[in-house]
Amino acid sequence: MSRFGHHDPERQEVVSRRTVLFGGGVGLLFAGVTARLYQLQVADHQKYLDLAQENQFNRRILTPLRGEIVDRFGVPLASNRKNFRVLLVPEQARDVDAALDKISEITPISEERRARIMREIRRRGAFTPIQIADNLSWEDFSKINFQLPHLGGVLPDVGETRDYPIGSGSAFVIGYVGAVTERDLAEQETDADRVLLRQPGFKVGREGLERTYESELRGGAGAMNVKINAHGRVIEELADSAVAPVQGKTLALTIDAELQTHAMEVLAEPAEGIEPPTQSAAAVVMDVITGDILVLASTPAFNPNDFNVGIDPDLWRDLNQSPFKPLLNKPLSGVYPPGSTFKMISAIAAQRAGVRPSQTAYCPGRIWYGNRYFHCWKRGGHGNVDMKGSLKHSCDVFYYEIAKTLDIDLLADTARKFGLGQTYELGISGQQKGVVPDRDWKRQYFAGNPENQSWFQGETLSCIIGQGYVTSTPLQLAVMASRVATGRAVRPRLLRAVGEIVPPAPQAPLIDIDHKYLDVVRAGMNAVTNEYGTAARSRLEDPEWQMAGKTGTSQVYQITAEDRARGLSEPEDLPWGRRDHALFVSYMPYENPRYACAVVVEHGIGGARMAGPKARDIMRAVAEKDPASKTPLDPRTLARASTTREG
Repeated sequence: MSRFGHHDPERQEVVSRRTVLFGGGVGLLFAGVTARLYQLQVADHQKYLDLAQENQFNRRILTPLRGEIVDRFGVPLASNRKNFRVLLVPEQARDVDAALDKISEITPISEERRARIMREIRRRGAFTPIQIADNLSWEDFSKINFQLPHLGGVLPDVGETRDYPIGSGSAFVIGYVGAVTERDLAEQETDADRVLLRQPGFKVGREGLERTYESELRGGAGAMNVKINAHGRVIEELADSAVAPVQGKTLALTIDAELQTHAMEVLAEPAEGIEPPTQSAAAVVMDVITGDILVLASTPAFNPNDFNVGIDPDLWRDLNQSPFKPLLNKPLSGVYPPGSTFKMISAIAAQRAGVRPSQTAYCPGRIWYGNRYFHCWKRGGHGNVDMKGSLKHSCDVFYYEIAKTLDIDLLADTARKFGLGQTYELGISGQQKGVVPDRDWKRQYFAGNPENQSWFQGETLSCIIGQGYVTSTPLQLAVMASRVATGRAVRPRLLRAVGEIVPPAPQAPLIDIDHKYLDVVRAGMNAVTNEYGTAARSRLEDPEWQMAGKTGTSQVYQITAEDRARGLSEPEDLPWGRRDHALFVSYMPYENPRYACAVVVEHGIGGARMAGPKARDIMRAVAEKDPASKTPLDPRTLARASTTREG
């Protein structure tokens, strides 16, 4: 019989066991699948529903508007304007290079810019939007929007960018903003701050008040939920869930934008017959009662708008290489010998030492002291002059005679009482102290050279006329003029209000000297401009605004015998960089002082010739406007002043 006709008990047992095992396995598999389905669809339903919704909705950071900076009357010095820009989310673009190529057909993207974008992607990650183009024209922005269906991951955006309405006129006061660096991120105290700074196109203050008051100007971030599709494109903004950003605080300054612009124009005006025509100069105008700085001008200057949009490398090189130093804040960081403007201090110090104002000295044009001649600026001399006459005609010999016995420490103490040799809290970095020399200063300065540590009286002869070791800044000279005018230790200020907080301007204390000494100096300054003194050409015609002043010329290079042999006998014959600096300080009105001014023209040869006329033109505009007679901006209106301006 065939073997197939018999039942094999062992084989049947094996088949039955395999069937049971297979059936059990299938049963367990289905049980596992069923359990997993139950977990996913029932037990963990809410969890995965939340995850799905999170994939459907994104939380977007809303960057705040930067706070505005306005002048004393609310005129914008730094504001915000619309910025048409394009962002790219690398993870959604898939092929970043292809996306950049398509956008380049509309708005060119240089190889340098492309490399920078790729570095940003590596630094920030594939999920963070990267700004690839900004400050687009409306036409280009519209073209990109039209091509959106073919530009995966590309997000057109209307943001805000910084705008400086008076350009270079406010450069050294306001400063500028720039892109966020890794150092900026590392300096942030919270993760929220770091997230805000990582937003596309976010800028932080780099110089001036923009940098000093970064935290006040930055504002607070907001947030909004947005609904996206499977490709990550925004299809709906859920405004109901939005937390609005908070605009930064407004800074109200003491600056008068109109006078600031006018001063910049006056300083830039070339002098007739002087080459090169570009003027490298500085001017400061102060309210002598409150200390408010109305003008802080430096020429030439850079345009902060160039930095805001990314400065051109060629322009950056030109700014750095220019002999006129357009990147130097000359009113605060420019250091110059004060020249004969320092004679106001010397006259006060002389009276403190017992010299009577009526005392005279004979000026033959030079005197011998030590082992050499000390020359007066007027070669033929001034004859007999008293203290008032010494200021009126700026006689050097009068002060040489006093310096033979004057204690340098007394001269230095007087200079400091009137604002020299110190800095002031204005919120702008880089301010220089200058030098007010005395015995202690010289010991420290020549610490490595003991033979030169002693003070020699001949050095006092140079210092007493504002040469030698003495240096100052234009701001210090304006403070000096203000203190001479009022007899009070007025301190300059640049900020009137932060938001709605207005710190009061305290009344300056009286300077602790006999104020009769100041009467002599004021009379001498009045004679300089109004009694045919060295600055007669700089007088103001309006009798209600009689201006008192003092000229100064500080030597930069001493003409040698070799120079004279080559025909270089006058300052005008020298190259521009070796000519004397021109200075002028003044205040007005003479009888009831309200404003003080200091002007320095680098290598301008003579204070009476160059600096005085510029100060006259600036002070004439101040007199015509008389800003102290007008009501400054009410801090309660600052919020209304902080509006975004279309650019």
